Amino acid sequence: MSESTEPPSDIDAVRADIEQAREELSQTVDALTSKLDVKARAGDKVADARARAGEAVTKAKESAPPQVQHALDRAAEKAAPVAAKAAPYRNQILAAAAGAFLALLVLRRRRRSAP
Repeated sequence: MSESTEPPSDIDAVRADIEQAREELSQTVDALTSKLDVKARAGDKVADARARAGEAVTKAKESAPPQVQHALDRAAEKAAPVAAKAAPYRNQILAAAAGAFLALLVLRRRRRSAP
């Protein structure tokens, strides 16, 4: 009778191939999951935009004349306590600003359409 089992080295090779295929599949699934995570990708883009904006501000400040740099430093020092006090009311401040902006838009349209 012929034996239908494979030699041990072939079985080990097949098991290694299966393990490698599982690892590759796992990496593919992870890559697809990260691509489909819109919230995380949006957060990454926001972080990149903030970093670029910060670099642009730093570059602009460094290229400004010394008097302007000094004035900016003083303004930042004076604004810091105000910003700290306003932080708990951020949402209300943003809502009020949005309301004021919308009111200005409505008034502007009314003035343009008035005969």
